[in-house]
Amino acid sequence: MTRRKAPAAPAAATLRRKRQPERERAIAPSKPKLSPRSPGRRFKLTLEYDGTRYSGWQIQADARTIQGALAKAAATLFPGQPVEIQGCGRTDSGVHALHYVAHLAVATDLAPLAITHGLNDALPKDIVVLAVERAGADFHARHSCVARRYLYRIAKRKSAFEKKYVWWVRDRLNVGAMQRAARLMIGMHDFAAFAEKQELKKSTRVLLHRVELAEEGDFILIRVVGSHFLWKMVRRMVGILVEVGRGNLTDDDVRQLLSGPSDLPARYTAPPSGLFFERAFYSEEELQEFLAEAGGTEPWQAP
Repeated sequence: MTRRKAPAAPAAATLRRKRQPERERAIAPSKPKLSPRSPGRRFKLTLEYDGTRYSGWQIQADARTIQGALAKAAATLFPGQPVEIQGCGRTDSGVHALHYVAHLAVATDLAPLAITHGLNDALPKDIVVLAVERAGADFHARHSCVARRYLYRIAKRKSAFEKKYVWWVRDRLNVGAMQRAARLMIGMHDFAAFAEKQELKKSTRVLLHRVELAEEGDFILIRVVGSHFLWKMVRRMVGILVEVGRGNLTDDDVRQLLSGPSDLPARYTAPPSGLFFERAFYSEEELQEFLAEAGGTEPWQAP
């Protein structure tokens, strides 16, 4: 009599459930499907957030992010529904936002105000939806955006309250020299020296409409308006301007950095704590009106 073989035991690896990292496990079970072709209505979201606890905007499987938190909140408000959530650009780890724009696409009959309240009820306390507006089917938070504005805050003294939202520079800075150097950055330039290496695979030419630097009380405020920004570009611009203020770099050094790759700006990358995404622009008319009002001079135009 032929003996029947017992079925092979399942491999140990198939019996053990692979444990997810703690941060990922907190988000994954209720995360909605983020599809670029999600059905339904489209909404424009305006957010503010304290980026201290987050690894930037873009969703990551093993880290806490703003987009990930928003996706989790959307899963609570729209259970089982596929959604599309896209932002107007990436923000680095630890960077904040005052008026960040994202879009949400989902099949829902909820009114914008109900979505605002629903998302805020589900979001952590350091992320707030300021407004929700109906948007056209072709609106895209990133692709429709024509310019972005960032604010960097430098503190001239130590503060008991501002540590998470400034870069305290102990040295006395020559603000006039920094202002002159900042003006050299306005226009279309090659910012390869201010970019991470992975950014060098694509064009590193960026149009900056405004680079403004002003003293306000205990702070030096730097505002930059540009078509788009490379990863860590604004923080490296700020770091170079601070070195100019310290007397370690000259206007000629800044001109040289705008002419091609260099490792120098990476050495002086300003910390993320002082950086805020301040505004997104969605039409040339809106942008030009803002530039004319804010600067009092003609905005830079391509020759």
